[in-house]
Amino acid sequence: MRSNIISCLLGAALLLAACAPEFGNTTRVVGQFAGDAPETVRFTRGYYDGALGEDHFVSFFDTTVAVVNGRFEVEIPKCVTSMTDCQMGNDVVTFFSDGSTITIDPGTRTALSSDDKGLHSRYMDFANRWGDYQSRMAGFGNDEGAREAYRNEHFSALIDYTKEFARNNSDNFGGLQALEMLHFTGPDDPVEMLALVNGLSDEIKTDPMVSVMYKELLNNYSGRVNTIEGKPFVDFTVVQDPEHPETSTVKLSDYVGKGKYVLVDFWASWCGPCKAEMPYLINAYNTWRGDNFDMLSVAVADKVEDTVKTAKELGIVWNQIVNAQQIPGSAYGFNAIPLVILFGPDGTILKRDLRGGQIGEAVKEALGL
Repeated sequence: MRSNIISCLLGAALLLAACAPEFGNTTRVVGQFAGDAPETVRFTRGYYDGALGEDHFVSFFDTTVAVVNGRFEVEIPKCVTSMTDCQMGNDVVTFFSDGSTITIDPGTRTALSSDDKGLHSRYMDFANRWGDYQSRMAGFGNDEGAREAYRNEHFSALIDYTKEFARNNSDNFGGLQALEMLHFTGPDDPVEMLALVNGLSDEIKTDPMVSVMYKELLNNYSGRVNTIEGKPFVDFTVVQDPEHPETSTVKLSDYVGKGKYVLVDFWASWCGPCKAEMPYLINAYNTWRGDNFDMLSVAVADKVEDTVKTAKELGIVWNQIVNAQQIPGSAYGFNAIPLVILFGPDGTILKRDLRGGQIGEAVKEALGL
């Protein structure tokens, strides 16, 4: 689960201020077409704002350059808080305008910097390392043994490299991208990750193009740090039927912290991995429900009618909260489901991020069986 909607309303002052160049602080970009060439190439920086329409592009920089005898050349403002797109007909090459000379090869759709120590070169090394790792993993196909062996040998070092890259690039978009990569792929320690997120520069934190990414990471890891194992539960309130809030408003505390062990499953009807966990959840409920143990399902990012229909089909007969949308994700620091958490009788978080057989093992251990 992840929100990609950016709802910033930007005034003219922000548009002018974003990546405003210092005097003489520019990047030279050159390119040569080997064959048929378009009449122009276009350089842009911006983002698509879903709040204003799926195809609404908010532009911070936009310039078109003529192609003469297959060649183009331009100087553009330096900007390290976002990347620049070079649009050549149907092809796009993305690069950092880092103050070096960027040579674009339209044939291979690549960009090379004249400074092998500059931001663009460093970022390409970062991207290529991840690309190589993912390609090698994909190359093993269904050979899970080979995949696991390669992962065990290389993944930890790649994560350490990515953390170091984030630390060394806290003042540019590359560092933020590294934190995004860690968030979605790494076995992350929320305390360490929150420190890395907080270590980003003020320019990144406030830049109108990327501040939403920063805020999502900040909210996620703040929620994670506040809800690690051993912490008390964080309450939240959900209006399940906005037309009848007086009778449909519920809280997590209506179910958790009431003297029972409670297993809470955050899920959605459209989520395949969520459905895959249902046999383990059903088994836990049928085996241990009673005076000391209960369960709760909380539907996030889902339509109520779909939740109700799918819950019935899957055999969810225990307590449910519907229409929670993004509320639990902010409180517990997650943007991917399923998330299964076991709470103690007083609401203490005993285990989180349970999957498969871990679910039954955690419940059995908590009950002392």
